[in-house]
Amino acid sequence: MSERYRCDTNKLLQHVSSIACCFVLLCGSTALAQQGSAGRPAPSVIVAAVAEREIDPPVENIGRVEALEAIDLRARVPGFVEKIGFAPGAFVKKGDVLFIIEPARYEAAVAAAKAQLARAEASRQQALITRDRNADLVSRSATARSALDDAQAALNVAEADVAGAQASLSKADLDLSYTRIAAPISGRIGQPLFTTGNLVGTDSGPIARLVQVDPIRVVFSVPEGDVVTYRQTQSLQKSPRRLTLTLPNGAAYDQEGKIEFVGPEIDPRTGTATVGVIFPNPDGVLMPGQFVKLAVGSQQVATGPAVAQSAVLQDRDGRFVYVLTSDNKVQQRRIETGAKLGDFWAVSSGLKAGEKIVIQGTQRLTDGIAVQPVEQQP
Repeated sequence: MSERYRCDTNKLLQHVSSIACCFVLLCGSTALAQQGSAGRPAPSVIVAAVAEREIDPPVENIGRVEALEAIDLRARVPGFVEKIGFAPGAFVKKGDVLFIIEPARYEAAVAAAKAQLARAEASRQQALITRDRNADLVSRSATARSALDDAQAALNVAEADVAGAQASLSKADLDLSYTRIAAPISGRIGQPLFTTGNLVGTDSGPIARLVQVDPIRVVFSVPEGDVVTYRQTQSLQKSPRRLTLTLPNGAAYDQEGKIEFVGPEIDPRTGTATVGVIFPNPDGVLMPGQFVKLAVGSQQVATGPAVAQSAVLQDRDGRFVYVLTSDNKVQQRRIETGAKLGDFWAVSSGLKAGEKIVIQGTQRLTDGIAVQPVEQQP
């Protein structure tokens, strides 16, 4: 092989080697561009926009419905039930006659008492005349003083008889009034426990139950730390609360309540106090004994940014999140959190609604690192 041929071959090999080196360098620079600052591929993370949420949500409590007034009706005089003036479960008004207990015997007693009173008043009138006559005779010395004393004593006895007869008449009138059992309050009445023709008396026990249903009370317990808040809501109208109900079937009740009372002491066994709330109940939807959900919230709904708890990290300096920048890098940002809203934190400072933050894949992140963002699926 000639010397010239060897030189041309060497030059060709060097030229090919230079091209190969350039190719390797080009590929290496491209790979480096796709790697993070630590020489690894940019991590894939899931990002989501910061949502605007209600940051002061209602606090739910389990409440029990109870009547403001509930009365067991009883017979106050013995007798047979002559009439029942209501249908079971009906709504009755105050003063409606519910039962009539045979009034005839008590009407007769009233008539007898009136006759006794008339007789006593006649005797008193006669005794008064006798006393006056003897007083005149004594003044003219026509009779002994003792006769006047006897006449005065007889008048006193007659007046006492009149008072006794008046008392008997009053009792007879009262007993007669007890034969008509009227509703002492307006409310809904249950089933009569005695039917027409049954003998009832003071020892018969309740004969029906009457329950006031409009308005009605819902009671629930609050921790001792919240008692002051409820007392302020009750007495000071600076921060009124909105009190709403969810019925046992899951439906929302269409009336709002008002705090009636806050218990005067804390139960040492449970560390809670009782709060009573009054609700209008015109349709009788709420029934004593029911358990309902009572939500206590603000009159004005407050909203603000909220972030998923999985997105919030914490170190010795406080809480922070990773915010996605426009060039697909993450920036560590300190935040102040407020109330816990289920799986979210309310954010009082540090973030705005609409900003995108990393919610999954935060373990390998550092401030300023490039990432491959993937939008969270709805």
